[in-house]
Amino acid sequence: MRSFLHRKRFRAGVNPAARLQGRVVTGAGWAAGQGRPLSGAVLVLLTAALVVRADTTSDVATDDARQELSVSQTFNDAPFRYGMRLLAKQAGYRVYRLTYPSPVVTPVEQNNTIPADYYLPDGIRPGAPGRPAVICMHILEGNFELVHMTCSVLASRGVPALMFKLPYYGERSLPGGREALANDPALFAGALSQAMQDVQRTVDVLASRPEIDPRRIGITGISLGGIVAATAAGVDPRLGRAALILAGGDLMHIVHHARETRRLSETIRRMPPRQRADLEARIREVDPLRHAAGLRERARQGRVMMINAEADQVIPPPCTEKLAAALGIAEKVVWLKGLGHYTAMAAMPQALQHTADFFAQDLPPGVKAVDPTPAGGSASRTVALLLQQAGALLVSDPEPGRCHFVDLELAATWKDGKPVAGKLRLVRGASSRFSIRCEIPGLGKAALGQGAYPWLASAQQTVFRGTIGAPAEPGNPLAYADEQHVLKLRMLSGALAAVAMAPEMLERWVTIADDPAAATTGSADEGGRPAIRIVRKANGDRKPDQVRLVLDRDGRAPQRLSFNVEGARGTVTFRGWQFNTLAHESLFKEPDNLTAEEVKAEDLHRVFSALFSFAMEHVQ
Repeated sequence: MRSFLHRKRFRAGVNPAARLQGRVVTGAGWAAGQGRPLSGAVLVLLTAALVVRADTTSDVATDDARQELSVSQTFNDAPFRYGMRLLAKQAGYRVYRLTYPSPVVTPVEQNNTIPADYYLPDGIRPGAPGRPAVICMHILEGNFELVHMTCSVLASRGVPALMFKLPYYGERSLPGGREALANDPALFAGALSQAMQDVQRTVDVLASRPEIDPRRIGITGISLGGIVAATAAGVDPRLGRAALILAGGDLMHIVHHARETRRLSETIRRMPPRQRADLEARIREVDPLRHAAGLRERARQGRVMMINAEADQVIPPPCTEKLAAALGIAEKVVWLKGLGHYTAMAAMPQALQHTADFFAQDLPPGVKAVDPTPAGGSASRTVALLLQQAGALLVSDPEPGRCHFVDLELAATWKDGKPVAGKLRLVRGASSRFSIRCEIPGLGKAALGQGAYPWLASAQQTVFRGTIGAPAEPGNPLAYADEQHVLKLRMLSGALAAVAMAPEMLERWVTIADDPAAATTGSADEGGRPAIRIVRKANGDRKPDQVRLVLDRDGRAPQRLSFNVEGARGTVTFRGWQFNTLAHESLFKEPDNLTAEEVKAEDLHRVFSALFSFAMEHVQ
């Protein structure tokens, strides 16, 4: 990936090759982050990639009413009680809300109670061997989706997981919310100190649970969560494993370096010298470097894991290297090549899988993971798998000799009443082979691809063959595309794959459920095939967007998608949806019976890159 980041940048224009002037076709792509807003249809699918209702059952028989439980053995010899009530039933686990007192009493009453969500796997029987458990820490921004996803993946693997909200976050926050921490360095320092004791109190809770092996409690976190996790594990030897993701040491350097803590840094820099020195000393008290010695032996035993981004702009790599060196694992850090703090989303599925494997080493023999396939899960899992396949189509090559194949047709009416129709066939093969054939409203037919060489068919019934200077093996068709656009596609694919690992995360914005009427009242062309209904949750007075997805008889591939999204109505008919299927070289060849013109392979790669960049910059 380093070569990917450091290759020559080329912002392709609409005329990269003089011989092809005026004959390129344009299309649509995907944009996120700082890009332009997505269309309504894409938004529904992407929000489905971030949230879904899963209505499933659990094998664990527990009272749904609130329980009050006692903990007598604690890190500070102060017994306490905690409340527990059922929040949700998901495929393979249940989620419980726990509330327990913080060991630190502050003037902010709501901050003195810790709210936690406990993900308890199904199938744990009384008297069974104790399970390992993992405390999962959230990020600085106070966005809890990633940590909930981590808990879901761990629970699906059979590992109980618990996330709690750090001091002054969520229900514990001041009226100013997270901004209060940015404006008050003393409050920030106090919150970090309190967080360490809150982790120890949470270890007390888990160690008291009958299903947990108290010798097998671990901790993980991303970004700020990883920093807190590193320090807490150094302080409390009961934390047997630690998975530190996008984390590092030298906390004051991070505070003064990161854009996310700029306001806090500026406030600290304006403080009188003595007050600033005292404040920075308090922050250094919770620096992972200060407590690394307490974690070094576990690191030597292979019970500490670090995953970090090579181009991280928030946690500088030197800060990661300092912590790794202090732990004695400098050569064992997993570096995400070419990725930054936020673009690391492209590797999130691998990071989640690596984390789950790391903690699952402590599971008792015979514990099985939840089956992620549609046959073993809910409607949300089916949708998540389809989204994962769509993400793979964008960035992942199939095995040699195989291909991903999607063929669809659109018929719709936009909210302005204008009818539109289009067709798309996309084939992605191994070793940079691909083929795209489409009919785009307002632009007509277009075809381009790469088999033994790149080619492009123009509207003038001419096919340009990139045979001049073509290498023995096809090169990268997006060699000259904007690197950030390519990275955004990788991030999208990574996000969709991560959701497939924890499809319950979709439930925050969208409700997904089987359509029970489909089995008996399907239309003649649907033949009673299984169907799923996707509804975006209400937002004000606007009518919720809806999507109905009809599947094949096996329930694994889409056949028809009907949508009513932001006033646009229509149907997408899937004439083909196959992944890692057998490929024939003819799939990647240009259309027959066209006038051929030989051009440089490099020129066509520039055109492909121009089309891709144009689409990424102009998609709405």
